[in-house]
Amino acid sequence: MHRSRSSAAAALALAATALGGLAACGLFHTDSPASCPGDRTVVLASQRDVVAFQACLTARGIALRTGATVDVAPLHVTRITGDLVIGPTVGVESVSLSELTQVDGAIVVMGNGSLHGLFLPRLERVGRIAVEGNVSLASIAMPRLTEVTGGLTISDNHDLEVLDAPALVRVGGDLVLANHPQLTVVELGALRSAAAVRVEALPKLTAEVLDGLRAHASPP
Repeated sequence: MHRSRSSAAAALALAATALGGLAACGLFHTDSPASCPGDRTVVLASQRDVVAFQACLTARGIALRTGATVDVAPLHVTRITGDLVIGPTVGVESVSLSELTQVDGAIVVMGNGSLHGLFLPRLERVGRIAVEGNVSLASIAMPRLTEVTGGLTISDNHDLEVLDAPALVRVGGDLVLANHPQLTVVELGALRSAAAVRVEALPKLTAEVLDGLRAHASPP
């Protein structure tokens, strides 16, 4: 009996040593604080970067800058305490962050040559938004967004057709919507407050729609 127990203990020790060696070789993935850095902006330049960060729920900042085809949909981040910066990119066609609810800083989307869609289905609050100079961007969807504490600028996105933010009530800074020759659908019907409103060079929107945007916004 004593020899049997000793053999079993030895076998368990050997197995533990083997598993430790496999983990050290990277065959088993274990989360560690280093994989969710809280002291710096996480730069996503490849799909491998996304995989390394996908289990993290919060971030100080996220920057997507790449010439590769990268899909950020696997990310589970719910809050960014700093900024979310998308661009410049070349191979990214869609950005969808399905669990993101709050960005304390700014969302900046600029210089994305292949980006067609920006989808933030659960975003509720953000400090500032600037979406500018994305030549292929056709759709922006933020259906749960209720408040932008700073300014909201969407301009010079040549192919933009749809802006969907039906729950947005307040923009603390200026609301700028300009230079979109293809824009035909604007859902901002809940808007009640903005420091100022500038809507221009939107040839496919009727005067009624433009006047409605101005009427729904008034100084806070």
